[in-house]
Amino acid sequence: MEEYIIKGLWGCCCHPFASWDECDKMQKQKFTPGEKIKNRCTGKLGEIISKDIDTTNNFWIVKYGKKPKDIHVHHASMLLKINN
Repeated sequence: MEEYIIKGLWGCCCHPFASWDECDKMQKQKFTPGEKIKNRCTGKLGEIISKDIDTTNNFWIVKYGKKPKDIHVHHASMLLKINN
């Protein structure tokens, strides 16, 4: 059987999903502003600011620091919820 990497549409090859079910679950997750997250690829900790203006896909605006350059847009599949 051939092995392949499960990364979904917006994931990274360096941090693949364990299964297609996990990939689907991560791509569909929702967040609320103020929620703490960890970036699946970089490990950086951040906070959800809002849903991206493009509402057709599950992209979120994340703030990783105090500077404007610390604000990024990521797909939900690249974000891990942090339980406080």
